[in-house]
Amino acid sequence: MTVENYHVIELVGEGSFGKVYKGRRKHSGQTVAMKFIMKHGKTENDIHNLRQEIEILRKLKHENIIQMLDSFESPQEFCVVTEFAQGELFEILEDDKCLPEEQVQAIAKQLVKALHYLHSNRIIHRDMKPQNILIGAGSVVKLCDFGFARAMSTNTVVLRSIKGTPLYMAPELVREQPYTHTVDLWSLGVILYELYVGQPPFYTNSVYALIRHIVKDPVKYPESMSPSFKSFLKGLLNKVANL
Repeated sequence: MTVENYHVIELVGEGSFGKVYKGRRKHSGQTVAMKFIMKHGKTENDIHNLRQEIEILRKLKHENIIQMLDSFESPQEFCVVTEFAQGELFEILEDDKCLPEEQVQAIAKQLVKALHYLHSNRIIHRDMKPQNILIGAGSVVKLCDFGFARAMSTNTVVLRSIKGTPLYMAPELVREQPYTHTVDLWSLGVILYELYVGQPPFYTNSVYALIRHIVKDPVKYPESMSPSFKSFLKGLLNKVANL
């Protein structure tokens, strides 16, 4: 298939990576998301990583992971076609600021399933953040954007390269230490904390101060949080396990 097999309907998102359009497959009613990534300005290594992301995504099949349907590459750009999910978790945070615990727990269950599937397939996401979590029909949560994902070989459980968004980074990542799949669990804990409280456990505009907080400071939990949810978050935001 090529891009000619799709109608491009409207622009729905734009970022440093390129543009995302809502589209429809010709001769069918299937609505899709079409992510166009320009090659211009990218290094050979960037292009290699993009091809790797596409190969990782192609193999994944899980209800809580965005499904890749198609991909093509031209001399100028990549196009990745995925199922279309309507909203971003980030938008919910922007509009509602925080969510009831019951709703956060429902989101948590789905993200735990997605991460269990990834980690069982020896893949670390490495860039978990609200912008990479989509909400589909029937409030089904979908994890997306595997640009930083990396498959672990059976021998190499510990990896060293620094990737991801500082606010959601685990202590061992910001300290440039070896890490495993537990970095995704830490990021999940930060996201769930933010969904409930309204901001991440460590929040500052200074990257250096943020790193210091992530590594040294204890997480403060609000009294309104139920004991079971607090215990669950403590398990995810465990600095001892992450050092």
